[in-house]
Amino acid sequence: MEKLATLLWILFGLGAFVFRLIKKAQETTAREMQERPRRTPHDPPALPTATFQEMLRQMQARNAAAPDTPRPVVVPPVPQPAPHTLAGRPMPREVARPARSQERTAVTQRSLEAPATARPHNAPAPPAQRSSGLPRASARQPLLAKAEAPAPVATAEAVREMLRRPESVRAAFVLSEIFARKYE
Repeated sequence: MEKLATLLWILFGLGAFVFRLIKKAQETTAREMQERPRRTPHDPPALPTATFQEMLRQMQARNAAAPDTPRPVVVPPVPQPAPHTLAGRPMPREVARPARSQERTAVTQRSLEAPATARPHNAPAPPAQRSSGLPRASARQPLLAKAEAPAPVATAEAVREMLRRPESVRAAFVLSEIFARKYE
């Protein structure tokens, strides 16, 4: 029962708050309607009542009245004597030492980009080269060295000898993959 009573008080307070907001909005709207003249949204703005000549005369009268008012006189500041100690000696003036920085401030800016070449844009491109013609960077000698054309019997014997060694079989497989292209 207490929870229900608390809930009702909260709802009553909320309703009163909303009611006050609505009333205040209505009062504000009524006051604004009295202050503003009623116009439809399609009406053009009203023309000014004063002509240009009248406004010009008003501005000239205001400007003419301005010189009559006294202008503030700028008095140059009187130089103050340097402060002295009680003994009459001038106070020592401290001069700040220049700041020491370890930052190099006079470093010229250099570009890290490669310098532009002096070629025209329509110059032909360098000729394309196949990588098969370029030298290889291998320390070992190739397994299949070029030899003179042996007799057919010697070729069959050489093939049998190559197939007995695993490294020559690997080399033959790689060479067959290189020379037998897929898209020919």
